[in-house]
Amino acid sequence: MSRFTGPRVKILRRLGGVDLPGLTRKMRWVQNRPFPPGQHGRNLRIKKSDYRIRLEEKQKVRFYYGIRERQLVNYMRRAAKAKGNTGELLLRYLESRLDNTIFRMGLAPTLPAARQMVNHGHIAVNGKKVNIASYEVHPGNEIAVRDRERSRKLGEIWSAEPSLSVPPYLEFDKKALKGRVIDWPGREYLPYELAEHFIIEYYSQKI
Repeated sequence: MSRFTGPRVKILRRLGGVDLPGLTRKMRWVQNRPFPPGQHGRNLRIKKSDYRIRLEEKQKVRFYYGIRERQLVNYMRRAAKAKGNTGELLLRYLESRLDNTIFRMGLAPTLPAARQMVNHGHIAVNGKKVNIASYEVHPGNEIAVRDRERSRKLGEIWSAEPSLSVPPYLEFDKKALKGRVIDWPGREYLPYELAEHFIIEYYSQKI
């Protein structure tokens, strides 16, 4: 299944009006229409099965981070094989993506904008250009806008309107347009509500 590139407001409404900070700037549209999209959405009453609850929680993660189904399966397999809490490890891998780190530092107003910034080659990690959004950053990595006019201009514009405050595991110098990863992201700093055990249960028979 490919990465979703359609209307994000429609997806948020389908997921029950869930608030996913950074996915879109049109959250008020979601809040004004707290019912599923479609002609009969306003009057639709669906009793959710256990499977649907788990599926929606999995889809929430996929749409938020803009990843394909295969990518999420790979993250799950990696988390399941590693030592430690599978759910917390899964969230660590997702939150450590370069595009998400750029967004959490305040270098981009939305996650799609952060992904575009990385894909277009505006970001450097430890002084080297990285244009892969899924690149995993580690504690001690320095992340900066590349020292060229077009990149710095974009960084200055987008960092002027951050969506969230910078979490404690990151630091960011707005004037220099660079930051550093201090520690691994913890579950307590997740900017949205997630029941990751539902995702683990969803994949329990699939991986």
